[in-house]
Amino acid sequence: MMASRSESASGTTPATRPWWAVGMLIGLVAGCEQKNSYVEPPPPEVTVATPVTQDVMNYFEATGTAQPVMSVDIRARVKGFLKERLFKEGAIVKVGELLMVIDEEPFRLALDQAKTRLAEAEANFTKAKQSRAREVAKAQLALDESQLQLARVAETRQRNLSGRGAGSREEMDQAEANRKKNEAQVESDRASFDQAEADYETNILVSEANVGAAKSAVRTAEIELSYCRMTAPIDGRISRVNYQVGNLVGDGQASLLATIVKIDPIYAYVNVNELDLLRSKNRMGAQADGTESQEPIELGLANEKGYPHRGLIDYQDPGVDPGTGTIRVRGVFANPDGMILPGLFVRVRVPTDQQKEALLVPERALGTDQSGQYLLVVGADDVVEYRAVKAGAQVDDLRVVEGKIKPNDRVIVDGLLRARPKAKVKPMFAPETGKSIAVAEDAPRS
Repeated sequence: MMASRSESASGTTPATRPWWAVGMLIGLVAGCEQKNSYVEPPPPEVTVATPVTQDVMNYFEATGTAQPVMSVDIRARVKGFLKERLFKEGAIVKVGELLMVIDEEPFRLALDQAKTRLAEAEANFTKAKQSRAREVAKAQLALDESQLQLARVAETRQRNLSGRGAGSREEMDQAEANRKKNEAQVESDRASFDQAEADYETNILVSEANVGAAKSAVRTAEIELSYCRMTAPIDGRISRVNYQVGNLVGDGQASLLATIVKIDPIYAYVNVNELDLLRSKNRMGAQADGTESQEPIELGLANEKGYPHRGLIDYQDPGVDPGTGTIRVRGVFANPDGMILPGLFVRVRVPTDQQKEALLVPERALGTDQSGQYLLVVGADDVVEYRAVKAGAQVDDLRVVEGKIKPNDRVIVDGLLRARPKAKVKPMFAPETGKSIAVAEDAPRS
């Protein structure tokens, strides 16, 4: 009776309950009777490809330093005041271009004085050659020899007269004295002639030497005057100037005014270790005729991808440094735009040998762990396998690999994070080539 009254009070009876309440009760009863079951997720999708097979050139790589082919210091070779500066600091200058001028006036005066002394020396030389002192001495000698001959004749005549008693003793003594006087005069004249001969030759030699010294002085003055005008000895980029116009330069030292650096072409020096040297000894070094072989070398800067600059090896040291076990090699590169600056650290690589039918995979397919580099390969039943490999040379976006890898293996190149060794995956080949290699097999080879 109480229940009836309660239901009546609420106004709700089983017959009058809403349909949704009845449905909820039926659902709860049915749910309690069913059991939960685990549904395995589908295997993850990965992109795979077979390795590319092609011949590849192997390289050894190293870092080096760029150095100028030539560097020339512009120095003041004479003392004077800097009068003009005709270049812009840091600009490219050409051979023969006028750079700076030292005040030339003192050197022009010195040159004029030297030319005047040369003219004087040449005049003295001409005078010495035209001297008649020898002829005068010779004529005087001939005159005195004739006087001596007359004196001897007179003495002989007087001696004959005295022998017949026709001449006096006084006349005989006078004739004899006159003959001795003429003999002495002839001896003096002969000495004077010999001296004139010697003086003539000496004066010629002295005058000729004076002319030579005067010419040397003129040449020295011309050279010193030419040092006032400083021109570029090579093509290249010039540094800042160390002395401004108006400063005294060359005062007791060859003042460094500026430096010109030739940067086209440019050198790259690299130290090659013994192993790489032995690997490349058939490609690099002296040829049979003793000249250095010019093998290719490639260069890249820190902000460049790959090795876009091509050059030639033009020198290597004659021996290996026993302290470091390396040998220094030099490559020469064209540098028309001046991108490779002296002092830059550069990356270089040199070809060593060609590897036949190498296997290449995309760079992104390689993984690295504590054991080294590896590839994930989809094997039988689409199960992922771990393959340890050794990476070799890089060709565009591909990398040469060696190890437990075959040309027909399906290498995972995308989705590496979703793949686990010994787990199943859903492999899919890349749509652009039918494989996952993103570049065509006929792409340019390095």
